[in-house]
Formats: sequence, structure tokens, C-alpha cells
Amino acid sequence: MRARYSFRSGLRGARAVLLTLVAAFCVAAPALAQAAYTPAFDVEVVTQRGDADAAQARVDVYTAVPNTSLRFLARAGGFEASYAVTVGLYALDADGEQQGLVVSRTFEREVAVAEYEATQDGEREDRAVQSLAVAPGRYLVEVAVEDGASGRSLSREVAHVVRDVSGADVAISDPLLLRAYDPAAGTATPIVGATVSTEDEVFWVSYELYAPAPTDLEVTYVVTEQSRVRERPTFGALLGLAPRQQADLGTPVAVTETLELEPGRTPAAFRIETEALQVGDYTLTVRLATPEGQEIASVDKRFAVRWMGLDSQIADLDQAIAQLRYVAKDDELRAIRNAPTPEEQRRLFLTFWDRRDPSPGTARNERMEEYYFRVAYANERYSRFHDRGWNTDRGEIFIRFGEPDYVEDHPFNYGTQPYQIWNYYGQGRRFIFVDETGMGDFRLLIPHWDDRTRM
Repeated sequence: MRARYSFRSGLRGARAVLLTLVAAFCVAAPALAQAAYTPAFDVEVVTQRGDADAAQARVDVYTAVPNTSLRFLARAGGFEASYAVTVGLYALDADGEQQGLVVSRTFEREVAVAEYEATQDGEREDRAVQSLAVAPGRYLVEVAVEDGASGRSLSREVAHVVRDVSGADVAISDPLLLRAYDPAAGTATPIVGATVSTEDEVFWVSYELYAPAPTDLEVTYVVTEQSRVRERPTFGALLGLAPRQQADLGTPVAVTETLELEPGRTPAAFRIETEALQVGDYTLTVRLATPEGQEIASVDKRFAVRWMGLDSQIADLDQAIAQLRYVAKDDELRAIRNAPTPEEQRRLFLTFWDRRDPSPGTARNERMEEYYFRVAYANERYSRFHDRGWNTDRGEIFIRFGEPDYVEDHPFNYGTQPYQIWNYYGQGRRFIFVDETGMGDFRLLIPHWDDRTRM
């Protein structure tokens, strides 16, 4: 659930009037519940060949809605929740501007659990997939989830290119990552959101191949650190290197295999050991070539490897350590930073959070998750120019104190700079941010530790 703000516009006076607000605005108000930023639900969009109309592709939209994003009601024998998912595809022009709605579809889901604890388990989620037929092109995929009990609506937008996989030539669908895969039983568990947990020993890349006639192919799988894709050598050069040399070039996986295709659709999958990958962001490339080495087609898939419980928040340990400065003492931070080895650094980092774990002995550390969820939200909302959101004044206050109970926004009145007042009624604090440049760079007027911020 994203943190949501209330805004109230008002007339602004001179700068002196702004300063007096610190002392004058001290009327107590009822405390409101704090809401941390947590991912509401995940979406994955995959293009495959259409089933009937050769001119259209099939777009599969996968959703994964955590139990914590739903309101469960007590029923005989357990608890039930329901929600509706609406998927809409909007065309994008060459400049990426949104055009009209092309297709929309709504479907409903029901979730039942036996125990109350399952309703609060963020690792349990309801997965679904909806298929839509569209012509090749660029689209904005809008997915909205409406909870049946509360009426609360959550939405996500994903830009997606629907490739042309029709015709008489050999083609490949978009890849889909799988957490579990059993071809004999015909079962698979998709990784919706393309984030692999370090707790997963292996994962699979599944896709479909399309051929008009029996065809022999050389399929190459290359996994490259996302920041090093542009400097990646040719596939021929990569495959000629030893695994250690490939890893030094930011490409820990580079493998080729031969596939024999039958006419029509051929499902395929490739197994990757998670141990070969460090925590970070990657690009997977699947390349099709003839046995003589001539490239036929290729497709890229971005994915991430994250620690369990922080799958969308921590991608870089050094960055995560730097972000401890709002919660760690100087000597604690110095000890972690100066650890002699990366392994010792990670151990000290996890030990730091283990000492603050509100539920020792469980797989999750809720306090650690809460902290980095706040960091992620600050980065998403408050990043400015060359500063990441967590490193800005508003980001720091959000990380330290959570979501404000109420935000007064004073944007563009004549005669004074834009400013915001963040009210924390339950904590008895109020913070004023002033945008002196007019470019959205809000700075804290009085340090957060100053008694003048108290109501």
C-alpha cells in the first residue's frame, strides 16, 4: 500500500509569517495510524503468439496480490477475501504519449484461508493471469485491483512493447521467470514481478518458440549485470571464455544448447542456479541462431535478485549500509563499513538488524523491512536532480518518522516560496519544508532534532 497524503491549499504570507507557523501551529489533534510503504501487488506482462487471429498477439497479464493488501472477513471455517482486477491496454505513440484505450477486461478473484495468521502473511499471495488479444505495438498496461470488502483500489502501470511474433518466420515469445517448474506434471509457479529471492536455490526461464517447419536451433542464454550490458562482448567471444572470465565481465551465465523444433509451438525452459548471481539487477538475453551461427531472433528480460523479505528494496549492500545513517550510531556504522571482507560486512549488517528484530526466530524482520520500505518510497517520491530521495530532507523525515498524519501543501502563491507543513499529531511534531529555488527542492526549515519542531 502506498502512503497517501491529504493536501490543503491556503494563502501564503511573507517569509516571516512562515517562521511564525512553527510556534503558532501547536494545537493538539487526534493521532492517526501510520501507514508504511509496502508494495501493493506485482504485475508481469508477457507477449506470446495469438491463438486464432494471426495479425494479433496474445498478451498475458500476471498479477500477484499479497494477503496483506486484502481485507479478510470471518466466515465459517476460516476467513475470506475477494477482489476485482481490471486490465486496460492504452496505445502509445512514437513519443511515448498515451493514446486511446484499446482493450479492457475485468475479472474477479476470491481468496480463502483457514487461520487468521495467514491473512497477515505478506509472503502469501494470490496469483492470476488474464489474456488479451492486441496488435503489435507499444502500450501502457494499467492494472487496477479493487478490494471487495473495503472498496480500496490500488493500481500499477507498466509500459510494454508487444512484438510481432506472427508470420512464417521462426519467432520467440517473451520469457517468463518461474520459481517452480515440473514439465512432467505440467505445473509451473511464475515469479510475478521478475524478482528472484536469494532463498531460491534455482529458478527457470520459460518461453515459447514458433516455427513453420521442423527446425534445428542454437539457443544462447546470457545473464549480464544490467549496468554492464552496453560493454558486453559478442556472444561468440563470451562463449569462448572460461566461467571466471565471463563473471569478471559482468556475465555470470553464458550457455548455449541445441533445440529441435516441431512445426507450430514448442515450449522451452532453462534452469539457472541462483548461487551464480549476486544480489543486483540483471538482463537476460535469449538468442536464437542457426547451427551455422546466423542470428534469427533475440529477446531481453530484465530481472532482479534480492534478499528474502526485502525483494524490492535492497539491491546494493553498500547503499543499504549508507542508508543506515538515520538509525545507526556512528560507531555501529563505522564498524560495518570497515569490515575486512564482504562476507563479514554482510554479517555485521544482518547482526545490526537482528538485534532490532521484533519477532526473533521467524524468517522475517519486520523492522528491517519497514525501514527499507520507507527508503524505497522516499526514493520513488522525493528524488531530486542528483539526489536520491532517501538523501533529501523530506526523505529523511519520512524515513525517521513515517508518513505524516497530514500535509499542508502551499505551492504557487504570489510573494513567497512554495512550502509544505508535515504534521505528526501522534508524535507531537511538525516539520516545515521550503522550496527556495522553485524547482521542487524542498529543504527542512529547522533541524528535526530542534525543540522548535515540537507542537
